[in-house]
Amino acid sequence: MKQVLYYSLALILLMTGCKGQRNKWENDVVIDSLTTVLYNMMSDQPERALAFIDSLREEGYYSEGLANCRRAQVYSEQFQPRVSEVYAHRAVNDENLKKENRRYHYFAYLLLINAASNMGNNERAMTYATEALAEAEADTLAAAQKYKPDYLEAIGCCQFNLKHVDEGNKSYDRAYGLYEELMAHAESFSSFYPMFMMAVDAINYNVDNGRIETAKLWLPRLEKAYDRLVSASNIIDYVRDQATADKEISQARLYTIAGQPKEAEAHYQAYLATDYAHTQVGQKMSSGYLEASGKWDEMVTALEASDSFYMNNESQYSMKYLTGVLGGQFKAQRHLGRNEGALKVADKLIALLDTVSEKTRQEDAAELAVVYETQEKERKIAEQQADLTRQRLIGTAIAMALLVLFFIVYTLHRRRAARRLAEANAVKERIESELRIARDIQMSMVPSVFPDREGLDLYASMTPAKEVGGDLYCYVLQGDILHFCVGDVSGKGVPASLFMAQVTRLFRTFAAQGKKPADICTRINQALSEDNEQGMFVTMFVGMIDLTTDHLWFCNAGHNPPVIGGGESHGEFLQMETNAPIGLWPDLEYVGEEIENIKGRALLIYTDGLNEAENPQQEQLGDERLLAILQNTHFSNARQVIETLASEVEHHRNGAEPNDDLTMMCLRV
Repeated sequence: MKQVLYYSLALILLMTGCKGQRNKWENDVVIDSLTTVLYNMMSDQPERALAFIDSLREEGYYSEGLANCRRAQVYSEQFQPRVSEVYAHRAVNDENLKKENRRYHYFAYLLLINAASNMGNNERAMTYATEALAEAEADTLAAAQKYKPDYLEAIGCCQFNLKHVDEGNKSYDRAYGLYEELMAHAESFSSFYPMFMMAVDAINYNVDNGRIETAKLWLPRLEKAYDRLVSASNIIDYVRDQATADKEISQARLYTIAGQPKEAEAHYQAYLATDYAHTQVGQKMSSGYLEASGKWDEMVTALEASDSFYMNNESQYSMKYLTGVLGGQFKAQRHLGRNEGALKVADKLIALLDTVSEKTRQEDAAELAVVYETQEKERKIAEQQADLTRQRLIGTAIAMALLVLFFIVYTLHRRRAARRLAEANAVKERIESELRIARDIQMSMVPSVFPDREGLDLYASMTPAKEVGGDLYCYVLQGDILHFCVGDVSGKGVPASLFMAQVTRLFRTFAAQGKKPADICTRINQALSEDNEQGMFVTMFVGMIDLTTDHLWFCNAGHNPPVIGGGESHGEFLQMETNAPIGLWPDLEYVGEEIENIKGRALLIYTDGLNEAENPQQEQLGDERLLAILQNTHFSNARQVIETLASEVEHHRNGAEPNDDLTMMCLRV
């Protein structure tokens, strides 16, 4: 409550005394929301992501420095480190980014370090990391302190790769201490994960370099980091499972090389108890332990899974595949005395060697071509800007010379006004086009196909009041369990639609895990209320039905009460517990309810765009009229109910523009 009052007071002060600061705060909220959309494009749609970045730069949402930072991130996702390094270097050296948005300045350093590391240039990566650390240590901002352990870890990693093992351990020691300071008040698993993985890497690096006793010194830190990670309230099951696999297999390999086979076998069995161990990637990870322990038969099986992984992902044309998979298969076959099998592996390795070398050269050439093309484009832009500057100087001189001629001045003024009008129309058309694209993206996030299952009738519709809106609906059907929800985000437009996308993603994640409605609301609230500086929230009705027993569990988080059919009145508002909206206050535990059997009873869930629809006289449709319509509508199917209500709303509006988003879901089992 204190946090809400604080933001309310701050907002009043900003509105009355500092319009510029208010606009900056609102712009930051929009930038963060647009970045969420951008992240969804980076891996699978890089060209579209780059075009989106250019558009945000042109519209003024991104500065040139921030745009270069995001371009570097896209190319890093596509594993084009040379191009990523070019843009990351520009972002790091951008003075405006360094002054106005230092968190992105420090993030750009990480991209720069990562690019050099991916090119195998440990010396350059360490130079970048050392430079970044020195700058962060001289900075008092929280963003600088956050990135210091990351830079130290990067320095340590480079030192290990360069065989400076003592220096690498010192850097990792310092990094771990800084992580512990930062994690003192952390709660999210994502905050603990880097510290845990650094402990795993420290053990593996020391084992690789024969420092067994030093590796053992990291075991208490590994256990502590692991306990904090898996104890986080928002830990995801597959993250817990993979972290357990990483922890156990690294210890199994350590104890094997340390000559403690019983301890090694115990940790290996714990590794095999994880789900991750039986995936293709997990089996690939176990090959180092299997080689060290001399389990050559199991190593052959593990490397066959690795082979399938590379083949399925069409990534067998790499030196990593040749040395890590085929090299390991050759070694295992030789130790097993299978000379014929070893010969087949050797033939395959030799046959692929030239192909891999040629493919690597082609990829390097293609990436260098992008770098050169980028640099050439920048050179041409610079030349055009210089030409434009000269033309403006000449134009100014001519204008001053002709100032005495009123008619010519008037003509020039008319032409200039026409050009500005044309540019304004072009900008307007581009914004409208992008909003139409945003609407299409938003509509694709809600289901348009509904279950074709005997005994279940489900239909829903969503109509935003503007190009994009904040309403949502969703369902997840797994076996005989149906999860469904309807929600209404505070506000309208692009920020509300982006918040809606995040809520929909979280609902699908927790519903897929089989959570009850109250638990889903609690977990979504935990995720959204963390660092919710803009104070956005969502009202939701979340339900779950067991289609074998017709049992309904539900939780209402500040949403309109649904209408349930049947009974003597042939339809009534559902009486239920009131919970707070989602996203405002952390640590809330939402209360759920249940109905033993809803067989044959239709359920209508809706947003307030239905009962608060207004006509030209600003008269609302109202709850009583809504109930009367439903009581006098014969139920044929869920779609017929939704279309009837939509028709009644249009009739009531009588030509008035929609005043709110309208979303309805109807179901009956």
